[in-house]
Amino acid sequence: MARTVFYLLRHAETLWNRDKRIQGQWDSELHPEGHAAAEALAPRLSGLGLSRILVSDLGRAKSTAGIFNLRLRLPVTLDRRLREQHFGDWMGKYWRDIPEADKCAAEAAGWDFRPPGGESRSDVRQRAEHALIDAARANAGRAVLVVTHQGVIKAILYHLLGRNYTPDEPPAFDLSRLQRLVCQDGVLSIDALDVVPPEEVPAPDIA
Repeated sequence: MARTVFYLLRHAETLWNRDKRIQGQWDSELHPEGHAAAEALAPRLSGLGLSRILVSDLGRAKSTAGIFNLRLRLPVTLDRRLREQHFGDWMGKYWRDIPEADKCAAEAAGWDFRPPGGESRSDVRQRAEHALIDAARANAGRAVLVVTHQGVIKAILYHLLGRNYTPDEPPAFDLSRLQRLVCQDGVLSIDALDVVPPEEVPAPDIA
């Protein structure tokens, strides 16, 4: 089977992102600067040879994809498996209001990090990987833009990189840039990190 190329991209900055408020699977509007950044990126995405946009069904991801698609005009598929991690009782709270001991204990758990009443990072990875593998079967030989969330992108890439997902690990990539994966025969792998479209990194041959 021909390989599928995925370009993973985080949604544009939201009001709650700016305020350091925990969204999880709740939503907030895009920040004006986030909206402007998405508008500026859209023309560059057109150089990647994309055939479809795969999107989390949360509002901030859909809004970001909508901005891109004013330029790209591609078919869109929504998949709830690409939602952000469910942060349970922490959703809607400001990070500063979470007791430091609670944050440290939770984050030190690595892949087992699970906010009270929420889901673990391992849960996020499993559902998101299944979403991409299913999308690869439906889009063999094509390039797909995936508009999703920080927690989803980190879970997928950190697993492929063999990381522990603990606070002592340095950042592995820039969440403001595209991360390119390939999927062939149901197996995901990293093709390139921190892709800058389109001048610096040409679209790959996906035949």
